[in-house]
Amino acid sequence: MATITETIEFNQFRLAPLQIRPELLRLRSGNKRHGIVAAPPSPLSPQAFSLDSLEQDVEKLEGQLPPVDGGIAAWRFLFAAFMVEAFIFGMVDPKILQNYYFTHHPFEGNANLSTVGTLGTAFFFLGAPVATYLVRRYHRWQREIIWTGCAISIIGLVSASFAPDFGTLVATQGVIFGMGVLIMYYPIFSMLNEWFIDRRGLALGILCAATGVSGLFYPFVLEILLNRYGRATTLRVSAVAITVLCGPALPLLKGRYPTSYHEKVPETDYSFFKMPLFYVFSLTALLQGLGFYFPFIYLPSYATSLGLSDHIGALLLVVSGFAQMLGQIGFGYFSDLRIKRFWMDQRVPVEVLVFISPLVSAIAILGLWGTASSIPVLVVFALVYGVFAGGFVVLWARMGTTLSPSPSLALVTFSAFACERGVGSVATGPISSALLTGDVNPAEYGIGRFKNIILYSGMCMLASAAVMVVWYVWRRIAKWIERKG
Repeated sequence: MATITETIEFNQFRLAPLQIRPELLRLRSGNKRHGIVAAPPSPLSPQAFSLDSLEQDVEKLEGQLPPVDGGIAAWRFLFAAFMVEAFIFGMVDPKILQNYYFTHHPFEGNANLSTVGTLGTAFFFLGAPVATYLVRRYHRWQREIIWTGCAISIIGLVSASFAPDFGTLVATQGVIFGMGVLIMYYPIFSMLNEWFIDRRGLALGILCAATGVSGLFYPFVLEILLNRYGRATTLRVSAVAITVLCGPALPLLKGRYPTSYHEKVPETDYSFFKMPLFYVFSLTALLQGLGFYFPFIYLPSYATSLGLSDHIGALLLVVSGFAQMLGQIGFGYFSDLRIKRFWMDQRVPVEVLVFISPLVSAIAILGLWGTASSIPVLVVFALVYGVFAGGFVVLWARMGTTLSPSPSLALVTFSAFACERGVGSVATGPISSALLTGDVNPAEYGIGRFKNIILYSGMCMLASAAVMVVWYVWRRIAKWIERKG
């Protein structure tokens, strides 16, 4: 992060009215919260000004802006974002739609139907770096970008309702809808970074939990609509519902800083690419993403293979969705938590949470799912795995602030970790096709047929946790060598 000197160039910060960089918004004498360090005077430019003058501008701007981490404006924004997340993401359940498509004309028996849902997920995660660039490049147009993304999503759903063949379905529900969701989400997360700093983890957890809330009831509504009215009517009703329910929330989605502030966005400092911890976090996120989706995809099939009804499989998905919601809020809360005991006054190290999440997930997969032969064990697995695996995504925000306190990097690092999750989502299909072999045998581990999938998913989670152990040991050895040297 750039050092703030006693003299600051106008061409660097463009201090027109209400155009102060986010890093300066909490600047106080001696405040190093965001890594800002005062350097000796350097009168190199006739356009230089004093730090006292800058602090007066900052104080003036702070007095005009609503507070961060709380207040009516911040919670109003989070409520609006929650509504959009719940109904845009939660109303189109690709698993429910895929099951219906597979048994109904004109897509009946098509083995490639999973491509539709995979494309939507891939756009959201793999397209994150592109969306981040657009948000930063056209920062002052964030609200317009959100409206455009919402319109594209609705157009995608309505177009999918008229799809006469599989190719058109992929292009509409897969590509167009997925692109709209991608365009919508990242400006919202960018605004969230403006409204929440100390409580960013909790805010992101609440936002992510919105999908779990809608997932508690809407899959059942979707099934009823599909069975009673068919694909075309259901998709059109979903599009109307998104318009009616999300429309009133869209005007409430606005950043904390005024539009004039965004006329010039500061250059992003990519020096975090040189930090070993970035690659440690990246490898951990990649391995966690490679094993993440398998339990959610195959848990209903596993229950059915045990002779349980389809309703039990649907119930397990609801339980895991509810557990994800709890995990996302819980991990978000603990990532913000400060420990104030005796001599300590520090935030809970995010490295500890990054280690705990995949470790407990691995234990649940290998110890509970692999040996499950009854409903109670499956329910316990869905709860434990949902909480600990589902909460990992919320840690991306604090992983970013651990690399750099600069607010301008939060969106960049988040998109990098999202892209790695996207690799896992795309790889899940081909990997599962290769691993799902053999017949069902209740006497075997993983009832035989699911053994390889359970072992693969569990080992990916275990490897993700092991990366953090290796990092911790390496740092201890490096410090010991440094002391001896």
